[in-house]
Amino acid sequence: MQAPGSQYGAPAVSGYAPAPQQQAPAGQYGAPAASSYAPEPEPEDNADTASDSDAIPQPSSDPQPGASEAPASDDAGVPQPTSSVIPQPQAASAYAPAISTGQPATESTQMPAPDPMTRFEPEARFTSSFQSFVNSAPTMPGPSAAQYPQAAPQQVQSWAMPTAPKKAPVFEAVVIGVGAAMMLVGTSSFLFASGPFLGFFLAIMCLVPLVIILAFLQFVDRFEPEPWWTKIAALLWGGGVAVFFAGITNGLAGVAVASATGSGAAGSVFEGVVAAPLGEEFLKALGVLVIVMMRRHRISSPLDGLVYAGYSAAGFLVVEDFSYFVITFYNGVLAETFIMRVLLGVFGHVMYTSCTGWAIGWAVTRTRSIGAGIGVVTLGYLIAVTMHGLWNGSATISGSRGGFLVLYFIFQVPLFCGWLFFVARTMRRERRDIAAGLMPYVNQGWILPSEVQMVCDPGSRRNALAWVAGGGPAAKRAMKSFMNNLASVGLDQIVMNVRGPEKARIDETQSKIQEATAQRQTFQSLMGIRPM
Repeated sequence: MQAPGSQYGAPAVSGYAPAPQQQAPAGQYGAPAASSYAPEPEPEDNADTASDSDAIPQPSSDPQPGASEAPASDDAGVPQPTSSVIPQPQAASAYAPAISTGQPATESTQMPAPDPMTRFEPEARFTSSFQSFVNSAPTMPGPSAAQYPQAAPQQVQSWAMPTAPKKAPVFEAVVIGVGAAMMLVGTSSFLFASGPFLGFFLAIMCLVPLVIILAFLQFVDRFEPEPWWTKIAALLWGGGVAVFFAGITNGLAGVAVASATGSGAAGSVFEGVVAAPLGEEFLKALGVLVIVMMRRHRISSPLDGLVYAGYSAAGFLVVEDFSYFVITFYNGVLAETFIMRVLLGVFGHVMYTSCTGWAIGWAVTRTRSIGAGIGVVTLGYLIAVTMHGLWNGSATISGSRGGFLVLYFIFQVPLFCGWLFFVARTMRRERRDIAAGLMPYVNQGWILPSEVQMVCDPGSRRNALAWVAGGGPAAKRAMKSFMNNLASVGLDQIVMNVRGPEKARIDETQSKIQEATAQRQTFQSLMGIRPM
């Protein structure tokens, strides 16, 4: 996306405030409307901003039009953002966590002196590397688009707007309840066979891979995190619903092939190499499809589908591990099974199912074609089934431990490295899309370029969190919520740019912008920063 330098690269204006206007109606934040703001004259003795006179709108001696006298735009009443009419939010321009540019921070009389460890600058702009990152993003629609934000009103900097009441997660509660019940039913025989003490010990062993996987998924999901209730629902879908029905379908397939061929060995091989990958990958991914149907407006990128698929796979893995550990304990090969499933194959299920989950996320956020979406989801599912079958078939093909290790290093290690690279690229693309989606809000004065970089750039994000930690836990929570809400708003803009405006997403962006405005005021107040 080509970013005009006057809007994206220029320092935030901090020497003037928009003229007061009537209180903005609650429904204005997503719908375009004509702007009625005019900057007041800049104080003549402000030496810090005098050098930036070219970037600051010069006040006119003529009377400024009121809110009801705003001139109509040539584009159906939608303001075209230019550097002379875009109001700069007072609260937004009063701070900016430091972006490492090699230059000392500019000190202001209206904010604390820069901390030598975590500086912040009032006139923050994109670094050259981050500007190139933003320029590679998709092109966003102009102000005539239905989802384009209106210019930020002064009220958003002067008081904390109320947020809509949160709805109870009924869908998540139902899935969690059903999943937990099916998990108990599916593991009841193994719990009875192991007894309380052995069962507790084996359950602790199962927590090792679960903690590793959840830590990885939390790292992947940190820039625009999904709701915890929904992720727990995906986890219990995999550990309850998917495991329960997979046990039935796998057993029926094995019996059918054994009866047809007259060979129990053939039935066992078919069950493990063919039936299990087909059935298990379908059932785990089905949880992602259910979440998409019930929480469509919360799916805003392919990475969201990948994360939900990872949680579903993690739930499936921990229950399957427990059953294997109980069986192999009595067979005397528990240590070998632990090494194979935890040390060598801990990411197996997550790697397989995430391919289908990413495809589902792409289909519902990055294309309008039903045919293309079905094709991508089918391809992702077939890739997942193939990788799963290759892992299950390695033991049968190798015939020995040494042969299995050879196949493991030939096939599994390269596949795992390729998958990690794919996940890293997906994370980078999501950050780039967030930056692109937030550009309209930069144009309209809701946020600063430095805040976009703070949301999308890992280094700037760490610096901002380190800086705000001085305000205590409440300030850090407000900063995290602020960044998460902006990330969600940016991705929703990308989705609507591809698929068209959606009322649920527009309502969601309005709510999140209000929340982000209140959260900005919270951490600024706790950090002792006064609006300009």
